[in-house]
Amino acid sequence: MNISTKQIIASIAIGIVIAITSSSLYMVNTGDYYRSIFPFIENINQFTKNIPQSFPLKTDIGSILSYDYISSYSYLVYTYAIFISFFTDHFSLPLYSSILKVIYICIITFLFIKLNKTNNKLITVPAYLLSLLPMISSSNLAFFGSFYQEQVLMIFIPLFMLSTFKDSFFHILIAFISISVIACSKSQFFYIPIIAIAYYCLFNRGRIFIKLPLMIISIVMAILCIIAATSTVTYNKYHSEYFGIYEYERLNGIALPDGVDESCVGIDAWGNRFDISKGVIQTKIGEECFNHHVDANFKNSLSEFIKHPSVIFMLPFDSGVKSQLTENYFHVYKAMDLIINNKGFYYQLTLIKDYLFKDYRFLILLASLMLSILFRKNEISGLLFIVSAIGCSQFYMAFLGEGYRDMSKHLFGMNFSFDTLLFISIIYAFRFSCKTK
Repeated sequence: MNISTKQIIASIAIGIVIAITSSSLYMVNTGDYYRSIFPFIENINQFTKNIPQSFPLKTDIGSILSYDYISSYSYLVYTYAIFISFFTDHFSLPLYSSILKVIYICIITFLFIKLNKTNNKLITVPAYLLSLLPMISSSNLAFFGSFYQEQVLMIFIPLFMLSTFKDSFFHILIAFISISVIACSKSQFFYIPIIAIAYYCLFNRGRIFIKLPLMIISIVMAILCIIAATSTVTYNKYHSEYFGIYEYERLNGIALPDGVDESCVGIDAWGNRFDISKGVIQTKIGEECFNHHVDANFKNSLSEFIKHPSVIFMLPFDSGVKSQLTENYFHVYKAMDLIINNKGFYYQLTLIKDYLFKDYRFLILLASLMLSILFRKNEISGLLFIVSAIGCSQFYMAFLGEGYRDMSKHLFGMNFSFDTLLFISIIYAFRFSCKTK
């Protein structure tokens, strides 16, 4: 089904309404904003809910090559900052957020139009409104009111899915751009091109000899970005071991490997001790554990998964992990909410999703992944494979990447994939109901 001018105008109008009514939603800066904004904005106050929504641009904007943390997201925000600098000397976060929300709503509306096969407005309108609900909760929209790299998932996962409907060079280019932006935005997403390759091999082999080399280029670029981001990866490696797999083993009665400093197990890089009920508890250890274990690496964490394969199956049921399974995101301390002004209609959608699916998102995604492969000739299977594979893998990548440290926010990739799964499922449920009448 082609997208008409009227539908484009309508989707923009809906996006504007959602942008206006959710304009108060934004997120706390936990210290990561600097990675993206330092060439053009002075660092924004951290861990405070009272930050201005308009920031003066630097008089002398730094070079795009000055980034320490190499990320496609940083380059996109930098390009936007350069563009607006011709018209204003301030970066308006509400305006930036609104533009992204309108783009986001347009893309998922176009995806709905592509998936919806009925012209009956009595069916189409309720199907659209209901399918939209999980996508516009505060847990999603608030990320646009931030400078977090996770924003790219909301724009480019649906855009990639849109690109799969045709095998023209234009659609293949859109797919390549979408996957590359995601993979190069954050080390947690570097492997996403592999999922795209699996999708093409299993579900969409048209012009595959063009698609596969492009996906290989994407993953090479993503690996190069990781290599260039050594400063943050050092902390991730420590947390992966001592605030991740070793703490999991301690909590679940699994013997720790020889040579592990047991006094540092469950202690993050700044001396906070993991606590299931509170998130963490402060100690006087400071950075002592981190300084003693700067040689920590992901290889040690992976080796524990290999030695104890039961961890792979039991991790979703771990009490420490389950304490982080919420879309009402918090930062390390459970009392430190990440979403500011989290109230009203969009907040209620977040609460409803948590109430219904809090402990079951991963299991539903896993079941969806298995069914998509088992019934891969079904029309819906390819799209379900994309979101389910990303969602399931993000669960493990979040834990492997930094353990329990800030896991709530790191699970955004899984949570958004699940929301997209709901979006697709609702559309097809309405389609099925039409066929059975």
